[in-house]
Amino acid sequence: MNSTSKTLADRPRGGRRNLILLGFVSFFNDLASQMIYPLIPGFLASLGANNTLIGIIEGIAESTASLTKAFFGWLSDRLRRRKLFVFLGYTLSAITKPFLAVAGHWGVVLGVKFAERTGKGIRTPARDTLISQSVSKKRRGLGFGFQRAMDRLGAAGGPLLAMLVLYLAKNNVRMVFLLSVIPAAVAVCLIFFVREIKALKTAAAELRKQGALSSRFKWFAAVIVIFTLGNSSNAFLFLRAREVGIDQYWMPLLWSIYAIVGSLASPLFGSLSDRINRRWIIFASFFVYAGIYFMFGRFSSPLAIWLLFAGYGIYYGLSSGIFRAFIADLVPAERRATAYGVFETLIGLMLFPASLIFGLLWDKFSAQVAFSVGAGLALMAAALFLPTQIARRKVS
Repeated sequence: MNSTSKTLADRPRGGRRNLILLGFVSFFNDLASQMIYPLIPGFLASLGANNTLIGIIEGIAESTASLTKAFFGWLSDRLRRRKLFVFLGYTLSAITKPFLAVAGHWGVVLGVKFAERTGKGIRTPARDTLISQSVSKKRRGLGFGFQRAMDRLGAAGGPLLAMLVLYLAKNNVRMVFLLSVIPAAVAVCLIFFVREIKALKTAAAELRKQGALSSRFKWFAAVIVIFTLGNSSNAFLFLRAREVGIDQYWMPLLWSIYAIVGSLASPLFGSLSDRINRRWIIFASFFVYAGIYFMFGRFSSPLAIWLLFAGYGIYYGLSSGIFRAFIADLVPAERRATAYGVFETLIGLMLFPASLIFGLLWDKFSAQVAFSVGAGLALMAAALFLPTQIARRKVS
């Protein structure tokens, strides 16, 4: 069998179409979500919510997504269904958006965000598993890189589209909420054309030998827990930008620059991780993050902050999709949704203490101390992720 035939044989039937479709699903869904995201805090304030209440609402929303991912990942593996959970998750997020346009109380916003994040918890483990099954193991990095690139393109376009709607609708925030339903609905419609991929079964003896989840996956998850304790909410990056003198008006553009760089970097580094050992890319991502965070605290010129947001996009390209490709290397397909769910749950649960610690350090000492501690935890994670700590053998 020549190399071309072997490549075609390795590619799951319908996999390329799935990858493209799921990429555009992520693009349109994130376009809708990011039209809304920057406007929610101000909208809540206009409904009478104070800063503490806004924080509680955001915390409930994020915790919901974190706690549901592990369960729905397990359920997806149990039922051996991926497309169903992807469809249900995106649909739930889409159908709740119109309620924001008619909300007259902050409780309605809480309900919408609760439902939207529940939708994310339902879909994410199954979607990532479906992506991993839709590409050959030699192209996992590129596959996840493409999906994350489309996600970031949507994240870049959403705030800019919201600015355009606000300009045309004379700052009518509710019009933005209403129109966000359109790209969300497009995302749901595209899922109908996605195909379920049946994975080759891993031998029962091998599954029993590995236990519920492999020890290599558990070690990687533990490393990510340490890292995430230093990876606080991105809201602090915006606060730092405001502190050095960048006006609020420029925040959507600042975020779009990060997202655009991330969208360009994701497939580039994802493809590179397919050609060299993926662990080295992850190892490098911790160092890049540490450097970016250290400089966020150290530099105080607006130009430096603009450049650092672009640098933060490079970190995204080194990490987000590649983390998911690496999990697919470590965990057999029958348990992959469970692994993705556990992974996402651990990250979500750590985000609250990470942000709390960061905020306390900033208030008690300074931004420089807070960012330096975040950088230090990233370096600690890098030390724990030394190549000798994780076996080289991969699970197909």
